[in-house]
Amino acid sequence: MTPITKEFTILGQKVVIQEDAAGAESGIGQEGLAPLALKIVNEKIAAIQSAKPLLGPSQVAVLALLEIAGDLVKDRKAIDGYRTELDKKCSHLMAGITRLREREAGTPNP
Repeated sequence: MTPITKEFTILGQKVVIQEDAAGAESGIGQEGLAPLALKIVNEKIAAIQSAKPLLGPSQVAVLALLEIAGDLVKDRKAIDGYRTELDKKCSHLMAGITRLREREAGTPNP
């Protein structure tokens, strides 16, 4: 399959992202994700450049990377917390359903 290439600009530099056509067609590839990721990167870079105009491009890129990584870590922690809470609620609900079934069947409930 022919790879799909997309060109983006970050810090004034052109960046080419390639993916295979199978990944793009299946929705697993970067199709749609790359433009969103680029938007986030460019917004972070623009915010840092306006707040600290004396920084060089490498410094701006590193600060943007650290901010994005920090956001990712916070989001991951929140998702893990939601999953833990969902697991607890599902377990509690399943235990309640089991008790109701046992009651209906006449099985003693511990």
